[in-house]
Amino acid sequence: MGRPVVKKGNSTCPSGMPVVVSCVPGRAFAPSHSPGFNKAYRAEQPLVRLKGGANIGEGRVEVLKNGQWGTVCDDNWNLVAASVVCRELGYGSAKEAITGGKLGQGMGPVHMNEVQCAGFEKSLTECRFNQESVDCSHEEDAGVRCHVPAMGFQNRLRLNGGRNPFEGRVEVLAERNGSLVWGTVCSENWGVVEAMVVCRQLGLGFASHAFQETWYWAGDVTADAVVMSGVRCSGTEMSLAQCLHHGKHLKCARGGGRFSAGVSCSETAPDLVLNAQVVEQTTYLEDRPMYALQCAHEEHCLSSSANAADHTSIRRLLRFSSQIHNNGQSDFRPKNGHHSWVWHECHRHYHSMEVFTHYDLMSLNGTKVAEGHKASFCLEDTQCDEGIDKRYVCANFGEQGITVGCWDTYRHDIDCQWIDVTDIKPGDYIFQVVINPNYEVAESDYSNNIMKCKCRYDGYRIWTYNCHIGGSLSSDIDDSFPGLMTNQLSSR
Repeated sequence: MGRPVVKKGNSTCPSGMPVVVSCVPGRAFAPSHSPGFNKAYRAEQPLVRLKGGANIGEGRVEVLKNGQWGTVCDDNWNLVAASVVCRELGYGSAKEAITGGKLGQGMGPVHMNEVQCAGFEKSLTECRFNQESVDCSHEEDAGVRCHVPAMGFQNRLRLNGGRNPFEGRVEVLAERNGSLVWGTVCSENWGVVEAMVVCRQLGLGFASHAFQETWYWAGDVTADAVVMSGVRCSGTEMSLAQCLHHGKHLKCARGGGRFSAGVSCSETAPDLVLNAQVVEQTTYLEDRPMYALQCAHEEHCLSSSANAADHTSIRRLLRFSSQIHNNGQSDFRPKNGHHSWVWHECHRHYHSMEVFTHYDLMSLNGTKVAEGHKASFCLEDTQCDEGIDKRYVCANFGEQGITVGCWDTYRHDIDCQWIDVTDIKPGDYIFQVVINPNYEVAESDYSNNIMKCKCRYDGYRIWTYNCHIGGSLSSDIDDSFPGLMTNQLSSR
């Protein structure tokens, strides 16, 4: 055998040295501070974010300007600009520049139009654009799908026993006695928010349902043992392991097997958004006698003091209209089918969801001082964007829901469309409305399900102002409204 010839140097780079790179985790993958340190170590407010996307690294592009989040018009939107967004957010380059509001339409202003990027900008906000977005509507909202680093998230989780790859019992790979074993997740308190994280981790989009019993799905019998319990997610995690959960000491009363957690996933989801401007414009006080409120009283729409009130006494009601838009990618349907809807003789209609919205009046420190209870009298398409046909109507026991691009309006003069403020003293308050408060129906974005207003009551008149939905303003402004950013409710 001949001896190999060792070449010194390189003809194309005779005096070169090995290239060395140093990587840091992008914003999406960087470790976050503990919740208790948020105030002391506040991360810098991002100027660009993605909303409404089914998977990691995709969504509608939104930018922060003058303290308010807005969208980007898709005129001239291309891969160069999309790649600037992806790199800014800590992902790779863009694999798709999305136009036509295909990842759901935003609310609020359109901040950028006819964006032109050279490709080397550190932020989309450094790119040139036409500041006149006069002719741009949210039907033209721009989005991106980014190349995402292979983090191996999918390798530690699987669905088993389902009829198709989008559903099944959740099984996780966990370390037990020094070896890795597959096991199930305890289904206690398992809900749609946790299911959302599972579907995202597997690259299967959004959750459509969460299951606390999976006896109808024959999973791997060797993986029946519970290896994860006490799971509570915020919904933004990239993997189930990032959610809060018990450590080595598992606690699961019903055990695994047929009682383990399961999910079904979907590539699309609805997204309900309350029109804050309509609420602000329609708020007023009405004094009404108890004898005219008997029907509403039967449905628990008055405060508890009404139980002992004389039928001639007066109740003071804070009334308003609510307009609920479906800005997502699929229709919003009630969780329960026709067979479990409840007929209310008093109002002569069916309730398709036990609780559809919460109406609350709170003190400035977030303490609830009055509340309203709004069952979904009926979910239907009151009006739709141009070119979209109504599909849901309540009359004659019809199908209930809200079509994509349509909205359901509850007028101020409908029973229970109020908060009973009879016992409230004059002062400054926060007025809050929450849609789908118990997360009964899966949505692509829960942060915009909550709306808050400043509210002033002088004993005779009431003013509501600064109404906005969760996530529509910068974090500094949202912080002045307790619970607004996280949709924190007692039910979670």
